[in-house]
Amino acid sequence: RREMRPFGVQVSIIEPGGFRTGMTDPATVVKGFNHLWKRLPAETQAAYGHHYVETYAKSTVLLCRLSSSRLSRVTSVMEHALLARFPRSRYTAGWDARLVLLTLSYCPAWLTDA
Repeated sequence: RREMRPFGVQVSIIEPGGFRTGMTDPATVVKGFNHLWKRLPAETQAAYGHHYVETYAKSTVLLCRLSSSRLSRVTSVMEHALLARFPRSRYTAGWDARLVLLTLSYCPAWLTDA
């Protein structure tokens, strides 16, 4: 936590972007989503609409395509944060994290929370 800095505690924030892992595998994610969808009450399903599942599945596939398969980018910044003599306060791993998260890190907290 950054508020611990006056007490000599060094904090590094690691913000990874999208990477291909088991959590982002479209087949696994959509299968789990469909399982949960079938357990929802009919009125909840009706509120979201029948196209919601298809839209979610397409966005999951798109996310997987845009994700990087090089997990070494994350582990290398973690290694640097843990072992460097002078670690940085903020690390981003992946091109999408650099474009979005790093830009947002310079904004006020109320804006990034929104």
